[in-house]
This record gives sequence, C-alpha cells and structure tokens, in this order.
Amino acid sequence: MINKLLLLFLFISVSEIIGQNLSQSQLDSLYNLYVFIRTKEQVGEKPIIISQDQKKCGFGLAASVFTNFNKFLPEQQDVLKILLQRPPLQTSIVTPKGYFRIHYDQTGANAPGYSLTELAAALDSVYEFEVNFLGYPPPPPDNGMGGDNKFDIYITNLGADYYGFTQPETPLGNERYTSFTVIDNDYFGYPTSGINGAKVTVAHEFHHAIQIGNYIYREADIFYYEITSTAMEEFVFDDINDYYFYLPDYFNNPTRPFLLNNGYNLSLWNIFLQNNFDYQILKRIWELMPNNRALTSIALAINERGSTFKDQLNKFGIWNYFTGYRNFPGRYYKEAANYPMIRTTDPMPFTPPSRSYAMRSRATTNFYLKVNSGLDTLLVILSNSDIASGIDSIDKTFPFIYSLYNDTAKGVRKLAGIFSADFETLNPFHQSFYNVSEILNDIVVNGDTTFNPQINQKELFAFPNPFRFGENYVLGKFLNIQFNKSFLDGVEFYVYSSSMKLIYNDFQKLVFLPNGAKGIKWNLKDNSGKDVPSGVYFISVRVSDKVFKDKIVILNE
Repeated sequence: MINKLLLLFLFISVSEIIGQNLSQSQLDSLYNLYVFIRTKEQVGEKPIIISQDQKKCGFGLAASVFTNFNKFLPEQQDVLKILLQRPPLQTSIVTPKGYFRIHYDQTGANAPGYSLTELAAALDSVYEFEVNFLGYPPPPPDNGMGGDNKFDIYITNLGADYYGFTQPETPLGNERYTSFTVIDNDYFGYPTSGINGAKVTVAHEFHHAIQIGNYIYREADIFYYEITSTAMEEFVFDDINDYYFYLPDYFNNPTRPFLLNNGYNLSLWNIFLQNNFDYQILKRIWELMPNNRALTSIALAINERGSTFKDQLNKFGIWNYFTGYRNFPGRYYKEAANYPMIRTTDPMPFTPPSRSYAMRSRATTNFYLKVNSGLDTLLVILSNSDIASGIDSIDKTFPFIYSLYNDTAKGVRKLAGIFSADFETLNPFHQSFYNVSEILNDIVVNGDTTFNPQINQKELFAFPNPFRFGENYVLGKFLNIQFNKSFLDGVEFYVYSSSMKLIYNDFQKLVFLPNGAKGIKWNLKDNSGKDVPSGVYFISVRVSDKVFKDKIVILNE
C-alpha cells in the first residue's frame, strides 16, 4: 500500500467525470487513476490520493475506463488492453453449490489472508439471496472466460484503496455486459477487515454484475448502482454493517442532490424503500432502468405502489431525523441508534407574532430548517422532488419562504395547537414539487400520517382506546389523554371503575403527546402501583370548577 504521507492531493472524483463527454484532461486523470489502482504505479505528475468517502467500490472507475476505451490515446490503450484483462492467478476452486469459481494465488503478495472456505460459503449465500430469494436474474454466462460459465471472483492485493470492483468484459448489446469481479486478499487497513470485508464486497459486487448483465450500464446514473449494491450488503449480511462508515457524508450534506452523491453514503434510501414497501420495489426500479433514468425509474416504481416520490422523499427526511439519540425504538430504521445525526441549519430565532424565513434549495434534496422559540424547537423538513431539475439542472437553486406564527389561526399549517405556518415558492409552478413536514420538540406534528394529531371534537380524548396490555406499542405503555382546551401547567386526573370506585388520582403535568398535541400520560397503574385489570373505566380531568370526562376500555389478558 502506498505511503499515505506521500499522497498530497489529487483533485479527482470519479463521480464528477462519469456520465460526461470527457475532455482529454479528464481521460488522462481517469487513466492515471486506473493504472494506479491496478499496478500501484504513479502515472503523471500529481501524486494520487483517493478520498476516504470514495474508498469503497472501483466499479464506476473500471466501467468508465472500459466503456471509454476508444477515446484514450493509442499509447494509453496499449497499457489498458493488458490491465482490463483478468488477473493471472495460480489456481481456483468452485463454491460448494457450484455458483462461483474463486481464483487465487497460494503464495505471494496476492495470497488470501482469510478462509477460502468461509468465502465460498458466503458467495453461495449471496447467490441464494440475490437470485433465488429476491428473484434477480443471474449474471449472463461469460463463454468460459474463467474456465467455465460460473461467475468468476479473483482475489488480489488491492492495497486498501478499493474493496473490490466488477469489470465489464464482453458487450451483449443494449448497454449490457458480461463481467468478472476482483476483491482484496485480506482487507487489512479497511474499515471492515478480514473475511467480513470480503463478505460485504461479494454481496456488493455480485449485484453490479447482475445490474450490467441484465439491465443496463449507464455512467450518468452510477450513484444508484452504488446505492443498490451498498444496501445489498446490509440485506445479505445484516450483522456486518460496513455501510455505517459512509453515512456521515450524506447526513452532513442532505441538501446535496441525489445525483451528486457517490451512492455508498445514500444506501439508506434503498433500505428506507424496502422498509416502507418491500424488496420487490427495488427490483422493479431496475426493470424500469433500461428505458428511464434512475430518478425517473424510482418515481415510476413508487407511483405503481400508490405513492409519490415527493411523499417518500419527505418521509425519508423524517426517518433520517430520528437517528442517534433521537432514535425511536420499534419505528423508523431498525439500526437508527447507530446512525449519525442529520445536519440542520443553525438555529434561527422566532420573534412573535410572526417571522418569515427566505431560503433556497436544490432539486431532489431535503432541507432541514431549525427554528427556536423559547423552550420550543421546530424542525421543518422541506423536500424538493423536482426530478427533471435533479437530472438536468443539479446546481440550480429554488427560492422559498416559510412563515411561522404564534397565532394558530393565522397560517394554513396548524402545528399542535401552538403555532401555525405558511409555505410558498416564488415560482407558483414549482410549489407542486415541494412537500413540507414539521417536528415540534422531537414529535412529528405534520407530515407523517402515523403521527398526525388526532382529529376529534371531544374536549377530552384518550388513545389508544381500547388499550391492550398484550400489544407492543412502539410509543410505550401509556394511555394518552389529549385535551382540546388550553390549560396551564397541569390538571387533576381521576380514574374510576365501572362501579365508580376511585382507582387512581394524581395531579398531572402537561406534556407533548406522540401525536403532537398537549395532554397527560397515564401508565395504567392504580394507586397501589399495580397494573389495572381488564374492564371499562371512566376518566375525568378537573380544572378549577370544570370537569371533562371520557370512557376507556382496558384489556389486561
């Protein structure tokens, strides 16, 4: 591995040059990087360094060199002809189920530093999951290029620069190719080392082979190839979690359009879609890809399932807020506690009676506006779902105004009986691309229908009702009592049995309920601290000389 102290800087990002008509300078940079990755030899005057957030997969680089081969200078083509060939290794074995052939050296710098038996078993698991379970077609046969028509894996020393890469090889027509995969021999110096590094790499790279063998290779959409393959690591090997390493790049830059992400950092998008729909929506996106750009394919697949990209992008913004210490056990991402925290704007003050916030956003992004008002914190998620601009005008920004009021009757958007708000774009046509949600004091009060305030005309409203002790409520084992009246600090709370026997009473402080309204929470215990038995109960709230009542049912089976 090249000494990183000598790598001063190289201003090149493969994602920045992929999908364009490359200049000779860009082709030279692409050539220099590919030669370095394959040989560790410096070419050109500038020392080569690969940024940490790019040290994942060399597929985009390898595919770009291959598909642009005829544009390189003749002397560069002479070198690339050799480097694009399969690595000459000493021997090979076939995995137990016969899906793969693993090529490796028994001795020397390329010799594997992990168990080939474990790797072979992992490869068969990858095939079983991605092909036999998810239903993707396997990569097309390569006409015996590796000794037979099994998919070929080559183990070499990649030197901690890329986990591996899938190399297109023979054109099949319609921008499809046969391919082979190269992986590192020990994963020493990688965020995930040894056999675990090999496992996530083969899960990742095998899907690249599926993508370009059966659907299409399109340089301009490389971000979605990497989203899909990186999410596939989590789907196949849930306990390894190498994808954690790349998430901070997106969480620190949620206002960067989808197309400008490297994809490793945005793998949560596919994890989110799988959680909200199923695996088949991801497969459907790939079925649409040959005739549509990636963003269009995503939107079409979501439309087929009865939703919109606009709604799902905004919901994605909500999910990405509830991570780290804000994680909500039982809801949102299963591993949210391990994810970074989303970057918001600096807190902006709110001065009653109203204030307007003029901002700008780019297409296919979530903008997180944070507003402080005394003890209340309002987080506004503004999603710009303009796919056309997200493809053709990535750097264009669109102005909008978010207005907040402390008068609940002033704005169109009602926020938990405390605030109201309005949202508008300067161009009325562009307003249709936006979706807006609000989170008040870490409670969703607009945007996620699961958490929308209960619409009820009663002055007192208890939920869930009936309450079942055997139910695993993600919001905790509490009865929530919502008020449609404005009280001060607290109320007297009473619970009576059906025979009107007092079983619980206390003075209760007002809190924010899970639906964003104010009220009180009862833990369903009587005055002796025991869980109340099944039955019908009457609850009442007394404020000064006024009493409000409701009836509840408790099932403690």
